[in-house]
Amino acid sequence: MEYFVTKKQKIKLTAGMLYWSLVLTFLLAGQSKIITGTGSMGRRHTLVFLGVLSFLVFSAVFSLYRSMRMKKEKQPVAHAGIWQYLLLFGDAVYVFFEIELINNPLLGEMKIGYMALNVAIIFVLLLALYVLLNSWRLALLIWNVFYYILSLVFYYVYLFRGEPFQFIDIYSMGTAAEVAGGYQFSASSEILVFTVLTLCLLSVISQSRNYCLAKKKIWKVIPRALTAGGLCLLYYLYLNTGWNGDVGILTDLYRPYQTYQEYGTTTGFLCVAKYMRVTPPDGYSVKAAEKIAKDSKKKIDAAQETQQTTDTEGTVTKPVNIIAIMNESWADYRYLGDFQTTEPFMEYYDSMQENTIKGHTLVCIQGGGTAKTEYEFLTGNSVKRFPGMVPYVSYFTHDQYSLVTTLEAQGYQSAAMHPNKGSNWKRTSAYRLLNFDHFYTIDDFDSSAMRIRQHISDQANYEKIIDVIQSKKNPEDPFFLFDVTMQNHGGYTDEAYKGNVETVGYTDSAVNQYLSLLQDTDRALQYLIEYFKSCDQPTMIVMFGDHYPDMPDSFTQWITGKSYEDSTLEEQEKYFATPFFIWANYDIPEADGILTSTNYLSTIMLEQTGLTETSYNSYLSELMQEMPALNHLGYKDKTGAFTAWDAAEPSYEKLEQQYEILQYNELTEDSDRLDKFFLPSVK
Repeated sequence: MEYFVTKKQKIKLTAGMLYWSLVLTFLLAGQSKIITGTGSMGRRHTLVFLGVLSFLVFSAVFSLYRSMRMKKEKQPVAHAGIWQYLLLFGDAVYVFFEIELINNPLLGEMKIGYMALNVAIIFVLLLALYVLLNSWRLALLIWNVFYYILSLVFYYVYLFRGEPFQFIDIYSMGTAAEVAGGYQFSASSEILVFTVLTLCLLSVISQSRNYCLAKKKIWKVIPRALTAGGLCLLYYLYLNTGWNGDVGILTDLYRPYQTYQEYGTTTGFLCVAKYMRVTPPDGYSVKAAEKIAKDSKKKIDAAQETQQTTDTEGTVTKPVNIIAIMNESWADYRYLGDFQTTEPFMEYYDSMQENTIKGHTLVCIQGGGTAKTEYEFLTGNSVKRFPGMVPYVSYFTHDQYSLVTTLEAQGYQSAAMHPNKGSNWKRTSAYRLLNFDHFYTIDDFDSSAMRIRQHISDQANYEKIIDVIQSKKNPEDPFFLFDVTMQNHGGYTDEAYKGNVETVGYTDSAVNQYLSLLQDTDRALQYLIEYFKSCDQPTMIVMFGDHYPDMPDSFTQWITGKSYEDSTLEEQEKYFATPFFIWANYDIPEADGILTSTNYLSTIMLEQTGLTETSYNSYLSELMQEMPALNHLGYKDKTGAFTAWDAAEPSYEKLEQQYEILQYNELTEDSDRLDKFFLPSVK
């Protein structure tokens, strides 16, 4: 038994619906661009939505009129009939169009069959929720609130990052919340429309009579048990069958937005999420990994003998301090093509030549996913097998071998630094499993530290690095510090920040702000290098960018004269090539114009230190001779040509497979891991 809501409550709800309807009408009537941001809705769509809105408002008013004529009395909960199930299906259609119209600009090109598939998936899940709750009204209320919030999540994640919301993002909600303040939020006209529609729909549902599937306890338990079992079966089939391929879906894990747009947001999300598990590469076994390690032993032994001879001759200086900096969103758009600015923005970096090795390093990400690039640098592994996941978050269940363990085995103390929360990307636990001795977070920075756009500046970050180096008990103690900066994080719309750099011939405030931030980074870099030039202890610094920022496509098209899609593979790789340098305050070989990839970068650095490398580093050195650079798009072969992975020659396919087998062994195995292969043989 239950009560209908009172007349007073109905009046308030209906008044609220009318109020929001008037707000929507005003916004859509004209002069709405300032309020609605970048969204656009054609006249036909506007009229359709206003028509639906009018119908909902009429229904609500009619419901109010009917309820006022009814006496306030207890009413029994009724059994759901065919109309209630049809309304559930209608709501599935509604939320499908809600999430697609807010997020999918290519909805008009989607095939009817895939639209039906999305609606079917939504309806099945809504039906399951209804059975589990045994309440028609409650299921509809929860489902509509859930899908409205989900639509906003998809919209803003793509707006800010240039990549759609994926399953992995559930694990990094804290990181997203941390940096959300640096972005400017705006609402599209579609969001405004569906905000009002959802409010009205919720009002109508809350005033409706409730319906149940069963009243007796036994008939409540049985359907729930069957539904739970059915959901488990569906989950098993979802993960372990090729249902997506059977219906013609080609899942693009590296450009998931294309999958979302072509096949629908709900279906696309599920297809991409399906491949988020870490699975062994073809041909993997512990014995296979052992054989690969054994086969490379001869080459490794020869390399180690050469290194020992060099150490005896004393021709290679071992650094006391090794500082590695992954600079947030540090990218050089000049690599894509020439363009003019009012002021230089990487002047000091350009001037670095003495005792400097520099060039570009291929990464596997754009716009976000910082922790993937740092994982590649620290471990020597490639994340190309994990397009939607971050190893720190998803796969770190036990200790990991890395540059940290390689250096610590040779007497180095270690520390990580990130001027933000340690919980971001689960770094607190990840760095512990990587065996860092200490982790400096935002809590270790003084409140007076210089900030740019609410983030700790690179200048303040580097001052902290110097302070940590200076605070060593013994200046001669070997020390390794890995730093992840924060200054240039995305969200280049801070009106309080006044930069000096502007593009000539192209106008975009976000682009100008980003280039000005690069100028600030360059000045901080000069401060850091000039300080260590006068440092008494041999010091080596390596710095690289984690990814390109999310910039308008019109900016890169202005630079290159073509779209990314119309570019060759070699040209597309430049969108994933961030700058790097290795510098020392003592003599090291000099080189410029190098193209490598981040999985090789720490090995290249180690080769300049005179320190003992692991067998894995030596293996990577040999692999580098055949494939000097690689990422998710493909690889550069020893002749300098770029090839996509799906067009790889058999010899390169074999190299790739062997590399993935070794990576899988290091990442996932514990008792069966090839420990000697991943640790240096230090006497």
